[in-house]
Amino acid sequence: MNELRNLRSLSERAVRHRRALHRIPEIGLALPRTLAYVEGALAAAGLRPRPCAGGIVCDIGSAGPLVALRADMDALPMAEETGLPFASEIPGAMHACAHDGHMVALLAAAEALAAEPPAGYRVRLLFQPGEEGYFGAKAMIEAGAMEGVDAVSGGHLGDLSEELAPGQLGFMRGAMMAASNAFEGSFAGSGGHGSAPHQAKDPIPALAQFVAGAYALRSREPDQRRPLVVSVCRLDAGTAFNIIPSAASFKGTVRSLRQADNESVKTGLTRLAEGLASAYGLEARFTWKDGYPALVNDDDAVEACLAASKALLGEEAVKELSVPSMGGEDFAYYLGLAPGCFWFMNTQAPDRGLRYPNHHPRFDLDEGLLGRAAALHLTLAEALALHIAARARL
Repeated sequence: MNELRNLRSLSERAVRHRRALHRIPEIGLALPRTLAYVEGALAAAGLRPRPCAGGIVCDIGSAGPLVALRADMDALPMAEETGLPFASEIPGAMHACAHDGHMVALLAAAEALAAEPPAGYRVRLLFQPGEEGYFGAKAMIEAGAMEGVDAVSGGHLGDLSEELAPGQLGFMRGAMMAASNAFEGSFAGSGGHGSAPHQAKDPIPALAQFVAGAYALRSREPDQRRPLVVSVCRLDAGTAFNIIPSAASFKGTVRSLRQADNESVKTGLTRLAEGLASAYGLEARFTWKDGYPALVNDDDAVEACLAASKALLGEEAVKELSVPSMGGEDFAYYLGLAPGCFWFMNTQAPDRGLRYPNHHPRFDLDEGLLGRAAALHLTLAEALALHIAARARL
């Protein structure tokens, strides 16, 4: 399929789409301008996109195993500082996590597939809203996006792994990204003058010890041989230097690769908050919020995708990663329903100033690699279809 391997053509298409979509970043689950652009591009290619839970689903092909390819579409609530001629036109919103790159790589792949439909397998495009904490994948699944899917693939551009040099592609067997849970709570007492703490029930000491205790919990209770992150990221208390506040609150996140570790930390933090409240004569509130589950790749799917990617890009351009990311990703929900894999591609170019990490206001990516990402979608769809067909024959 010459069209599928024409990197120059794929790159030109992807860059054109990227410069349009980067201007109109939208946040969360409602992305009207983004949806209109993506739907229009798919329709212009002769495809038949259909709405699905704030996103778009589009099937290509007529027979054989069905492989889903996913691109997330939402942006971040931050002001852009790149100075690009096609920078965000929407105040307070920016594609700082490469989701514009994800969309355009899949759009370019879709246009190639429309021109030369897959033979012996089918492809389902999943353009998904709300990856940045809005559970967009879960909503699309509930709306039927994964019905009949035999395998699934997706990826992330930017700088997601220290093991990858610019331009390199990375796969990982098993758990690749962490569950992303959140917690919050507060200590309530009674306020007073800073000069007379005996007349108040000060929540500040309990708050301070909660932070120290949370970090001590991480280093003592869970198995230290397993990756686990506990971070208290926000503290709120007080209004002046001489007023003891009546309440003090906290928010944080827990990242782990195992559900048992999530439960252990949840129990430990709850016990810590309640114990400190009792010790200081305060009232405690503690809330745990389950986030995305750990992203776990299928080992056999990774094997098939590694081999296909090396054939496409060369041995030196593809690596098998050894260290998981503690970031969260709702692609995990798709992998809970069908075998498949997630991949990282380093699209930075420090020698040309593209050195800022994902979620930075100056984040940008090397547009010259977008064609490679599009070709990868095409290659992995075929590789996973062949893998599923071979497994069915066993």
